[in-house]
Amino acid sequence: MRHITVVGRYASDLKYVAVSLLLVGLLASAGCTPSFEGYTTSGDRIIDRATGEPVHLIGFGLGGWLLPEGYMWGIRALDRPWQFEQAIEDLIGAADAAEFWRRYHDNYVTEQDFRAMAAIGVNSIRPALLASKLMPREQPEAPPYTFSDEGFRFLDSVVTWGTRYKMGIIWDMHGAPGAQNAENISDSDGEARLWTEPDIYWPRMHALWRRIAERYAGNPYIIGYDLLNEPLLRRYEGIGEADLRTLYVELTETIREVDTNGIIFIEGDDWAQNFRMLEPIDWDPHLVLAFHSYPPTSSDRGLARWDSLRTRYDVPLWHGETGEVGAPFDRNRESTTFLRSANVGWSWWTHKKIARETQPWHCPPTQGFQRVLDYWQGRAERPTAEQARAWLFDQAEKVHSRYCDFLPDMVASLDGLDPDGWLSIREMEAPAIYLQPVDTEIEVGDVAVLRVRATGYPVEYTWLHDGQVVEAGAGPRLAIVPESEAEAGIWQVVASNQLGADTSESVRVEVRPFAGMEVPRAAAFGAFTPIERLVTGAAMPAPDDLFARWALRWDDDGLHGRIEVTDAVLRNQDGRPYHNDGVEIYLDPDNAKALGYQADDVQIRIIRGGSISADRGVMPQGFSGTQREVAGGYVVEFTLPFGAEVSPGTFIGIDVHVVDNDDDRREHKVGWAAEDDNAYRSPASLGTVRLVG
Repeated sequence: MRHITVVGRYASDLKYVAVSLLLVGLLASAGCTPSFEGYTTSGDRIIDRATGEPVHLIGFGLGGWLLPEGYMWGIRALDRPWQFEQAIEDLIGAADAAEFWRRYHDNYVTEQDFRAMAAIGVNSIRPALLASKLMPREQPEAPPYTFSDEGFRFLDSVVTWGTRYKMGIIWDMHGAPGAQNAENISDSDGEARLWTEPDIYWPRMHALWRRIAERYAGNPYIIGYDLLNEPLLRRYEGIGEADLRTLYVELTETIREVDTNGIIFIEGDDWAQNFRMLEPIDWDPHLVLAFHSYPPTSSDRGLARWDSLRTRYDVPLWHGETGEVGAPFDRNRESTTFLRSANVGWSWWTHKKIARETQPWHCPPTQGFQRVLDYWQGRAERPTAEQARAWLFDQAEKVHSRYCDFLPDMVASLDGLDPDGWLSIREMEAPAIYLQPVDTEIEVGDVAVLRVRATGYPVEYTWLHDGQVVEAGAGPRLAIVPESEAEAGIWQVVASNQLGADTSESVRVEVRPFAGMEVPRAAAFGAFTPIERLVTGAAMPAPDDLFARWALRWDDDGLHGRIEVTDAVLRNQDGRPYHNDGVEIYLDPDNAKALGYQADDVQIRIIRGGSISADRGVMPQGFSGTQREVAGGYVVEFTLPFGAEVSPGTFIGIDVHVVDNDDDRREHKVGWAAEDDNAYRSPASLGTVRLVG
């Protein structure tokens, strides 16, 4: 039976819902349960067209599939499809590149994914479309345009599976012809040509939406059309924001010529947050305001600017894109519980990624694919064509969910979803290790993370050191933090379940003496160390744009730090704190280097103006910090009281990141120890310092 979640925003809704349920019950008892006819809108609700029941849309965006973004793969140097396409073709040639993409797309979204999502309670999905997958970039100057049968084959599969598992589909024009913004998310070449060259790209946009509507109109599981993902107009010179409403009205007319039922989802300017230029919002009787925000909206105050439009125009609201919340996922719970109470459906971003664990499935990069990423980032030699082909094809296979981690805690954090719905019907499969741990060498006090990957379900992992069990049930990753060189040795892991077991290859962990930063016991700061690893941004900023250095000392009062930042342009106007000028201090006081944040681990943010907050973990008791501007930049100082007695030789896990906002958004982030932006997810990413007397 199709699952519909009934919600009410006001007390009066209860009477409405009760009457609707009574009607459904009477029809069922009479043997005439209404057939599913799809969804529509009625006032500020999305409703079941046949029964009139309000429907709370909950689901996921299918991002990273037709339109992969760099951060989803674990890379920033390349960050959009056309760049990946060129880079892959450069490595393995055009024919093999086309085969890679066919395999990648076929495995990234599968029928098993739909079966699993339906089982956990998802009732809607938002496939992120890339125009160049559906109509090649090279087109005639005027209609008729050409379309890709291969691209539409992928959409056909989504419709087949959505229909089979009774999940509604909201088409999302994520990368429009010409690009609706100059960012990676639209596959732009650096210019928003949808706005700068409308004579060329508006006709293509109309033709593409018409083709999609013609192909799928009449299927009740097509909920509707998200006309344009996160358009940007106001920030570009010479582009009038009124163009957005004009285009939306025209596109609605085009779709209505072939589909009179589908709901029209509209997003505002400024990352789908500003709807002012769309007023009056009245050109179609079935419009939905699809707003985006990161982090997820979770309060009346946060919703107010969009809720006022809902009231004024009597249209539904839909949180069309949000997410990217890491464990322990408390913000997910807070937000989705609030959204249900506010009668706002949602679509979390996304169902799967390679490089992040903020969604239901995490598909870690294979060793070979990581070598390719390292080459693209200038960290490794160019692979041969044969190596690159094998590594890329292997990764294209292993984005299939059978090779990925299903994250039940993440799913359970979303109101209305239950991971047991999938786990209870997932078939048992004997384990088989396909990714072996590797030999590694680390310093005393640093961390080695051993990894193994196995197919099968369920799987328990038991780790052995020199043949002795040291950790059972630890999972496929194990963090090792040696306290002496004597802890070197041989490691293995056994993957097992009721159907069998598989043992990994043996690997050796070598341990060198500590050679990192030593923190003196002193009354004043001594030598400073540069903070010069690029964490985010296309290229390392010039020293006059951003330069930072830091020093540490300790005494009986605790650990003291001083961070000196040169930054010619100081900004903190962005509503997202992590985009504002400032520093992020990551602390792992006991140097456990756990894979997830523990009770004493914390991420502290000190932004321009002196605002201090604990973004992850709990602010340590007695922690103090200051920030003051100086000529050409600012200085941050902090003190972390020791929670227990310490002595020379004590190790502390720590890192410092400096954020640079030059244009009302984060342009760069540099760190001391970090090689990527993972410190907020795992203390295992932090560096190590040692106290000396």
